[in-house]
Amino acid sequence: MKPTVEVFDRTTEELLQTVEVPSAYIAQLATLMGWTEPEDFCFVYDLSSEQLKTIEEWTHTKLNGDNRIIQIVCLE
Repeated sequence: MKPTVEVFDRTTEELLQTVEVPSAYIAQLATLMGWTEPEDFCFVYDLSSEQLKTIEEWTHTKLNGDNRIIQIVCLE
């Protein structure tokens, strides 16, 4: 399982950026997202500004910006 943040242009819905959350943060990610069941990792979630800020710190990547849709999904 690879938790990945996907950043889309809000107007065109074009995928602009993907960033994988390091595996060292899996347990912390589950807590941050409020995931309690294994199947919680299987869905696509919009990120709140607080969640986004934390993930940016973990990945050392700037993800936020104007006119963006930012979601997290777990890929295999």
